[in-house]
Amino acid sequence: ETTERPTEARKLNVHFTAQEFRGDDVLTMSGLGKRYGERTLFHDLDLTVTGGERIALIGDNGAGKTTFLRLVMNEETPDTGWVQRGPSVRTAYLPQIVRFAVPERSMLDTMLYECKCTPQEARDQLGAYGFCGEDVLKPVSALSGGELSRLRLCMLMRREINFLILDEPTNHLDIASREWIEDALSDYTQALLFVSHDRYFIEKFATRIWLLENGTITDYRGTYEQFREYRARQTALQQAAKAVERKKEPKPKPKRAPNTTRARERTER
Repeated sequence: ETTERPTEARKLNVHFTAQEFRGDDVLTMSGLGKRYGERTLFHDLDLTVTGGERIALIGDNGAGKTTFLRLVMNEETPDTGWVQRGPSVRTAYLPQIVRFAVPERSMLDTMLYECKCTPQEARDQLGAYGFCGEDVLKPVSALSGGELSRLRLCMLMRREINFLILDEPTNHLDIASREWIEDALSDYTQALLFVSHDRYFIEKFATRIWLLENGTITDYRGTYEQFREYRARQTALQQAAKAVERKKEPKPKPKRAPNTTRARERTER
């Protein structure tokens, strides 16, 4: 299948204030595992992320991708193993469902309280994300899902970060918001880990693929298109191997037909 680029919309000059990463690994995990009751989401994960890598975490719904991100963010505790971010790592996280501590506050006040900026800086930053004029006085509680994501992104982009984590970043965004985040990520050169089902987005930004399935992660270094080709080759090889095994299986011996002549002779005697 081909992936189509979304319809073009106006682009604004936005970017992440990235802090250059030096020294330690961004993320390391060993023997990482998580389960809920009888169900094991994943186990024995041993992975390392270094500065500048762009990783797409993919898999079926319910495979445990969001839980994995929450473990990385220390929002949940693993059942086995450990996961650790480097000491100089500064992380920003955009969850799939965005919430604010005080939704009754206006967007402007939210920026002032959480970003510690001046009113003019807050208005300028909000304006770069399409929140202009009197709109900035709307309470956060009145915003749509896409607007909430856009506001959170607006705030994240003010911070100095070197590890950005996104959970389904394009799910609730309109075309203009998609363009803004794509422009920002194009200029962002530090470590990126994101969950997405958006094939266009994955192909554009991922240089490494983590496929979460059957309780483990397949780690592929390359683009999404290269990964799909690799998977197709692996599937073809597995099917060919199964066909060979089927040919090697001994065929059942045919049953011998009863000798009716002898049976009749015995009956006549």
